[in-house]
Amino acid sequence: MDPSCNFSSYRSTLKAAVWRSAAATDDSQRIVIPFFSLLVKDLYFLNEGCSNKLPNGHINFEKFWQLAKQVTEFITWKQVHCPFPKAPKVITYLQATAVLNEDGENLFSLY
Repeated sequence: MDPSCNFSSYRSTLKAAVWRSAAATDDSQRIVIPFFSLLVKDLYFLNEGCSNKLPNGHINFEKFWQLAKQVTEFITWKQVHCPFPKAPKVITYLQATAVLNEDGENLFSLY
């Protein structure tokens, strides 16, 4: 994933996937899997980077509108039924694999 221009390539691909998902009639075409850490980063910077109130003391509805829009979009993606069968081996692997801390990640990145 190319981080240049604030992940513009990813963002345009995600936008196309959302558009395709909205028009899809088949469940398998409605699935959208966002890059979760970028979604969290966007929410964090939107929340921290914009004040809750405008200089005139009024509530910054644009900020809250954008936050609600992103959270609603994520909830919509989460509620889509996945028609693919679960793979028990994959689920077991994901649940049993140790999560590394930063030191562990650095160590493994050397190999």
